[in-house]
Amino acid sequence: MNMSEFILSIVVMIVLCMMYVFILRPVHRRYDAVFNHLLAKEIARRLYQETHPEFSYKVYHEDDLQRQIILGSAVKEFRRLVKKNS
Repeated sequence: MNMSEFILSIVVMIVLCMMYVFILRPVHRRYDAVFNHLLAKEIARRLYQETHPEFSYKVYHEDDLQRQIILGSAVKEFRRLVKKNS
């Protein structure tokens, strides 16, 4: 491997890193923000339905395990607090 191939490989690695930083990371942040917004709406709807059973809505099914855990723990904690205050 001569010096020009080494420099070319370093330049390619720098370009790839810059593409990630300037293109993919902002897209990923927006993606997370959108799905966190949907998760927050789902938590609010489920909690509202706990207090008002006549309320119905189309249930949002979360595929991400971490968000499923957050959703489940929020609803579980709400039920615990409602039971504690009753």
